[in-house]
Amino acid sequence: MRYRGLVFSALFAALFAVLSLVSIPIGPVPVTIENLVIMLTGALLGPWYGGLTYLIVIGLDVLGLPLIGGHAGIGTLLGATAGYIWSWPILAWLTGFFVGKIKMRTRSEFWLIFIVLFIFGDALSYIPGVLWLRHVAPAIRPWGKALMAGAIPFLPGDFIKALIASAIVVIVRRVYPQDRIIRGEQFVTKRENTPTS
Repeated sequence: MRYRGLVFSALFAALFAVLSLVSIPIGPVPVTIENLVIMLTGALLGPWYGGLTYLIVIGLDVLGLPLIGGHAGIGTLLGATAGYIWSWPILAWLTGFFVGKIKMRTRSEFWLIFIVLFIFGDALSYIPGVLWLRHVAPAIRPWGKALMAGAIPFLPGDFIKALIASAIVVIVRRVYPQDRIIRGEQFVTKRENTPTS
């Protein structure tokens, strides 16, 4: 592992912890901007350090640091939103992997990034999220109630957050692509100057 990557993972974990305090309770699953940070983390840090960021968040939260919405402990990771939480490292990894495959400075760059962020950085979390929510909340076990409590009301906001994140990613990665953030300016400069056969 690279020192820079670990530093950025720690920084994004701290950013996540702060922004996760912004929460609007509307039921068993609150409205947050956590998924916006997850999209940015994976897209900017790449799959491995993006995923590592949320392993750090989850691990430290289990140990007692209130990094997830100001709450800590195993109870948070077994509560109503646990299905979403456990998906975060996977979402960040998938986001980083697929964004890394998208060519920069093309006409389709923004929309391809948006599709990746919305699907792999957000929408996939509803599968384990809603399944776990049905498990721990018998009152909303019918699929219609579970989807209304844990998925459908959030999709319009997630759409907007994916648009915002995509705009940020397009701007940032043109100056600091994943390799430059993780490995430093010298690595990228050296690679760009290496003659190709």
